[in-house]
Amino acid sequence: MTRRSSLPLVIAHRGASREAPENTPAAFEAAIAIGADAVELDVRRTADGVLVVHHNASRRGVPLGMLTYASLVRLSRHEPPRFDTVLDLCAGRIAVDIEVKEPGIEPAVIEEASRRFPRDRLLYTSFEESVISTIKRLDPDARCGLLLGPGRLRSRAPRYEGLPFDLAERCGAELLAVHQWLAPVRRRRRRVAGTDLLAEAQARGFPLMVWTVDGPQRLHAYLADGRVTGIITDLPGLAVETRRELLSGASREGIAIRKGRRSGEHDDFMPAHVTGPTRPALDSRVRPVIPR
Repeated sequence: MTRRSSLPLVIAHRGASREAPENTPAAFEAAIAIGADAVELDVRRTADGVLVVHHNASRRGVPLGMLTYASLVRLSRHEPPRFDTVLDLCAGRIAVDIEVKEPGIEPAVIEEASRRFPRDRLLYTSFEESVISTIKRLDPDARCGLLLGPGRLRSRAPRYEGLPFDLAERCGAELLAVHQWLAPVRRRRRRVAGTDLLAEAQARGFPLMVWTVDGPQRLHAYLADGRVTGIITDLPGLAVETRRELLSGASREGIAIRKGRRSGEHDDFMPAHVTGPTRPALDSRVRPVIPR
């Protein structure tokens, strides 16, 4: 998601999941009230064809694909909301990052989401390259991000810094969303796959989001690093407040938030078509724009 300032966007992971049960209307309402830029949610389909906001592939050992929606509700402590219910709740109030958890539901997801959200407020993400490719085939103008976890890359793989970007470009994704272990702000003593992903993203001008960033120190480190397009966090309230403090501190001191860790790195690391022609000051409520 494109920033409207030099600091990363704050995306509430499954809503404000420390304030209310994750992936529930209460969690999404809390994220909106907190002032997050976007909410991240998971979508799957039940046996009777209902798109539901639900993270796990099963409930009490039974695959969702074998459960009707009514059965899923009976087995759940908190009623999993229908996908269209959550979209209606968020439309016109906050941007959404829709993680498509399984192949085969892409047409229905696109139909529901595109009727409620303009493209600049809508991002589709998935760990499955085939899902991203299908979405781009169905809607070439859709904004998509490829999710990568630590297990996807091997430390001894050749050109491992470039591999995630090659994977993203191959399936048509315009954005990478990687686990924080793959994109550490501070270098580790042992070389791990993805150690230089932030620098590689900066060099390529490729938007990169990081998940799941929690804890005061890590939030501060990632939010202060302009190479990061956005952070996905379970603590959007703390993240929004930390970002506000960073911005107000820079304003009081009359300095600009720098775009990278090292003084030798280029300051303007993203092209205009990604960041927009101007970068106005970021206040507590921002309308993020999904990058092309």
